[in-house]
Amino acid sequence: MKKSLFLSSILLLQVTGCDVFESSKKQIEEQYLSQNSELKEAVEAIREQGLAAVSATAEKGSVAACVAKQLDGDPMGALIEVEGALQDSGDLSKLAETIGGLSNQEISLENIPQLLQQGADTVNYLRTLLGEYDLSELQDKVSQLLQDGQSQSQDIGEHLRGLVEQCQ
Repeated sequence: MKKSLFLSSILLLQVTGCDVFESSKKQIEEQYLSQNSELKEAVEAIREQGLAAVSATAEKGSVAACVAKQLDGDPMGALIEVEGALQDSGDLSKLAETIGGLSNQEISLENIPQLLQQGADTVNYLRTLLGEYDLSELQDKVSQLLQDGQSQSQDIGEHLRGLVEQCQ
């Protein structure tokens, strides 16, 4: 009983401790987006309506249409929906390895501590990507991304900024 209470306390502390870093990423991201109002509006629209909806409804030739097209064409583009992702310094190749290591088995209580050790952001990104793709499709896309060498020496934020900055 004491052991489970102790483990629960540690997990809760780890998860709540991540909020401190997450809020600073959000603030830095807000500052970054404030430099370009059209880009900010496009990202906010994607987060509110979803990538597919903005892709379908954005005016052709607009910044929003360009951003949606760039993100939709990239396996990791869906990560834009996570606040703070544009400034995340997490290693893209490590996230890709985590995705590649997942199996088609359901995530069990035994797997959750392993995922939490990788960080709350990783869990949030996995949830976002698995909402967009099924696991085998996501693993194929990530495998292609790694083969193309696009993720080498890039962090998640750098990768996403590289996609959206093509539309400025």
